Amino acid sequence: MKLKPRLGAIRTHLGLLAGLVVALAVEPLFAHANPVTAQLADTALGVLLLVMFLSLCRESWERRTGMLLFIPVLASNLAHAALSGYDDRLAAIAFHGTVAVFLGFAVVVIVRQLFRVSIIRVDDVIGAMVGYVLAAMAWSHVYGVAYILAPTAFDVNPEIVPQLANWRLRRILFDHLSFTTLTTIGYGDITPVGSPMYALVWIETIFGQFYMAVVVAQLVGMKLAQAIKGGDARAER
Repeated sequence: MKLKPRLGAIRTHLGLLAGLVVALAVEPLFAHANPVTAQLADTALGVLLLVMFLSLCRESWERRTGMLLFIPVLASNLAHAALSGYDDRLAAIAFHGTVAVFLGFAVVVIVRQLFRVSIIRVDDVIGAMVGYVLAAMAWSHVYGVAYILAPTAFDVNPEIVPQLANWRLRRILFDHLSFTTLTTIGYGDITPVGSPMYALVWIETIFGQFYMAVVVAQLVGMKLAQAIKGGDARAER
């Protein structure tokens, strides 16, 4: 069942983008905080992004699915915090895996909505950017799983190797790897040296190019069509 857009819905993508920027900027500040403070910050940011994502959903099944996918994210995050100091690899894998699935679903929802609009607005263009950022964040958690399962598949600059020992710094490091891979910048401070990283990196690179060529091209094409139609309408007056 489709739900009617709420008031102010035309700015939901802008709000979510702002929330993502804040989350990515604030996360490093809590990397060295005490465990309780860091856990509270993680939970608060996660819930904030969930609420902002749900505000984008226009159909009830999207909201229900989003809520169901977020529950294991929260549970695995809390389990990882509770097992701190013990063998928490399973909890870490569960956290990275469930976050990747949740963010992947968010990308699907956003792209699906973009392909269904008939009139392109500024907020739709921002929505494409949000989908791009969320995709990069999803892939960073895939890399998190890969690192736990095969740490030797990464060649890391010796100056940043100590960051891998810190749970939150490691997540930030993989965010960096994902964004540089998706945009094909590839600074070289983290490089794949074996499976499964070879496959993951080229798949993300292809996805990034596909996203720009299909999703962004779709928006540009529709915007041009609107401009041509508007020009024709003015010429007829």
